[in-house]
Amino acid sequence: RRAAREETMGMPARVFIAGAGPTGLALALWLARIGVRVRIVDRAREPGTTSRALVVQARTLELYRQVGLARVLVEQGLEFGALNLWVKGRRRGRVEVGRVGRGSSPFPFLLIHPQDRHERALIARLEEEGVTVERGTELVGLEQTKDAVRVRLRRGDGAEEEDEAAFLAGCDGAHSTVREAIGVGFPGGTYAHVFYVADVEAEGAAINGELHVSFDGADFIAVFPMRGQGRARLVGTVREDVRGRELGWEDVHRGVVGRTGIAVRRVNWFSTYHVHHRVADRFRAGRSFLLGDAAPIHSP
Repeated sequence: RRAAREETMGMPARVFIAGAGPTGLALALWLARIGVRVRIVDRAREPGTTSRALVVQARTLELYRQVGLARVLVEQGLEFGALNLWVKGRRRGRVEVGRVGRGSSPFPFLLIHPQDRHERALIARLEEEGVTVERGTELVGLEQTKDAVRVRLRRGDGAEEEDEAAFLAGCDGAHSTVREAIGVGFPGGTYAHVFYVADVEAEGAAINGELHVSFDGADFIAVFPMRGQGRARLVGTVREDVRGRELGWEDVHRGVVGRTGIAVRRVNWFSTYHVHHRVADRFRAGRSFLLGDAAPIHSP
């Protein structure tokens, strides 16, 4: 396969991939493994450095096993098999989700594996296939014909080039340049709630390697286990009386303590965000495809 790939180095890429997040990387790896020549670019100069998406599902691991990646993620990650439900500061129920998949999957659990480490694992595996992500390179335009897609690229130094491929995969996120260029709508809206996310070091009953979710009315707090002593990811909704200004940990910490009983010793990362629900009108236009957040985006 490597010899065949070297023989075609002077030929146009068969599939051009815009965006090197998990979706673009996984697609590139799969195509490379079956002998399809790919070129993958990303405007970011380096892979992500924050944990972002945390959970890898069993079906993803089943697919990764076929390309020799599942074991790496499982060894680096944290397995958990139970969900605990809290109401008004008290634990009211426990669901052993790990039992559901026993006998049906070799991965009968949920896996905590932060997105930044997930991306690096995909990049390393992709490089073993002879494909390197071209960083600091942005797709800025495209034209389609019956037989090919011609893309216009801009590098970090401002220089531009053109390339041609049989197909284009737009894996370039919610603000997809590919989606805009092919004229596909992205109808939907934004949820009213403001959410926060925090990676913390803490102690308490909810820091036990399992998932905990506290429900009070329309609000919730989720405590995700993370690898490392006392480490957890907190996700929750922001109270209406503190919205409309720049927020910090001090604006939400009382609710976390009161509703889950955990004591936070240190906050390593904190951010707030809005959640959107949008779906592209089409996932394909001619020889261009939309994947990942460029196609549907929603709140889990």
